[in-house]
Amino acid sequence: MYLGLRILTRTLVLAALTIAPARAHVEEIVTPEKLWGEWSLEPFMLILLASTSWLYIRGVRRLWAKAGRGRGVPFARVLCFAGGQAALIIALISPLDSLGGTLLSAHMAQHGLLAGVAPPLLVLGRPDAAFAWALTPFWTTGSLATVWRSVSRLERALSTPMRATVLYGIAMWLWHAPALFGAAVAHDWVHALQHLSFFVSALLFWRGLLHARSVGRSAGAAAAAFITFMHTGLLGGLITIAPEPLYSAYVGRTESWGLSALADQQLAGLLMWVPLGAPYVAAGLLLGARVFRGDHDEGVAPVSSVPTGGSMGRETAL
Repeated sequence: MYLGLRILTRTLVLAALTIAPARAHVEEIVTPEKLWGEWSLEPFMLILLASTSWLYIRGVRRLWAKAGRGRGVPFARVLCFAGGQAALIIALISPLDSLGGTLLSAHMAQHGLLAGVAPPLLVLGRPDAAFAWALTPFWTTGSLATVWRSVSRLERALSTPMRATVLYGIAMWLWHAPALFGAAVAHDWVHALQHLSFFVSALLFWRGLLHARSVGRSAGAAAAAFITFMHTGLLGGLITIAPEPLYSAYVGRTESWGLSALADQQLAGLLMWVPLGAPYVAAGLLLGARVFRGDHDEGVAPVSSVPTGGSMGRETAL
């Protein structure tokens, strides 16, 4: 029964040690004619997405077998997780990843998927519950349990709405500074670090918002959502109205798409300013409505229970 887990663990370790991280974007220009041949089929990313999907499905099936179909992780949550994984595939596997080396606007759309679309969907999918069930009994015994508890404490400490908002904001503003953005475009390891910081800080941010259960925490989460909407909108606005190209790596690469480097930059800024701000507004409005209604214990409850000794443990809120 555990052979698959052992094989999966060894495969992931081997992949992490031997396969290069995400490609930097300074490569051959992607023209409209070449676009659909530019899939980024990097083994490490394929293994990572496939393994997390497998673990999630395994955990949900085990949980449903014990608690009843649709309990613990309802069907709607499973669809959310699938949507989050699909967003990651579009961002990291589809031709959008390669196009990000030619168009700044495509690169901005990729960042929007990594920070504003995939993370909230994944958090809504309750992967912590599914992974806990998938990895039982390894999750609850020995050194893995100790590591997991330490990581969980750190995650809870960093994902309070305001702390997570600060971390997320720092990541957004730092990485869109021209010097750091240019380094990410030019160097593989910087590019991988950029994507990782966007994704991790966004997971903490959305966890803080979507796990807000009391009226007080919902008010703080609503404020965090609107603060994030305002500062990311400001950043997008500054990129849009800049009188000259800020990111020199894209100069001379956009013409095959009928755009100058400045027009492409303006489009990228508008993407950050308007459509990529929509998730923050939606979250802020929903949380604000909860505050005005005086709702308690709604939304995504943090999953603190872990199956122990083959039993279901304390059932989490739906």
